[in-house]
Amino acid sequence: MYNLYLKGYSISQVGKAFQVSRQTVFQRFKRAGMELRSKALLPFMVFNGKKYILRNNGYLACTGGVRSSMHRDVWCFHNGEIPENYDIHHINGNKTDNRLENLQILPKSEHTKLHGFRGNQHTKNRNK
Repeated sequence: MYNLYLKGYSISQVGKAFQVSRQTVFQRFKRAGMELRSKALLPFMVFNGKKYILRNNGYLACTGGVRSSMHRDVWCFHNGEIPENYDIHHINGNKTDNRLENLQILPKSEHTKLHGFRGNQHTKNRNK
């Protein structure tokens, strides 16, 4: 088991390979005094007292309490609520650059046109 773990498998993957739970693998390793990898800390930023973690989709998002995206929270803090059918666009394309001067409010239709070539949730099933 531990050899798989040393090769880079996660505890969950080791458990699946041996048909036991992740918790069983963890407990066996701990009892045997085997060294475990430390959990990688994700990059984060703090805005208005809330911690935002970098998500797999490239956006900074708050996971404590009400889940929200940092760019939307920055916009709302400075400009009020985002109207229905509007999105907040990063002008320079950098999803982590949440300075107010880099954010722009756009109707969803315009925002989709800007990003539609990537096959987002609004456009991936078009022309089928």
